[in-house]
Amino acid sequence: MSTISQETVPDAVTSAVPQSKKLNAEAVTTMTTAFLKRLGHKGGLKPKRVSLEGEVYTVEVETKKFTAVVHVDAGTREIKEYDVQPKGEESSFSFSPKLILAVLIASAIVNAGLYFGFKMLGL
Repeated sequence: MSTISQETVPDAVTSAVPQSKKLNAEAVTTMTTAFLKRLGHKGGLKPKRVSLEGEVYTVEVETKKFTAVVHVDAGTREIKEYDVQPKGEESSFSFSPKLILAVLIASAIVNAGLYFGFKMLGL
């Protein structure tokens, strides 16, 4: 006794090429930060600006030490060009607590030295 099993297969047409979603600013930013991390720039990537000019997205990313500009082709999703530059010194200068403490100690030492120096001279 043999039984024959018949299975119905749905008529589904599947494409071998996956449908890709249109590239947008969020996808380009994610792609750019992942690219910079693979290059070794892991700490604190902050995307600052994304713009589309023709078929090329331009993404600007900043960290404490550098600024990167990456150009991504919107059609092929390829990174066409990137540029990593150190930040300018004028924007990174800030008064740290250590610097303020050092200046206060130096001024106190100079003040005490001048006071005792003038006292010894009788002025």
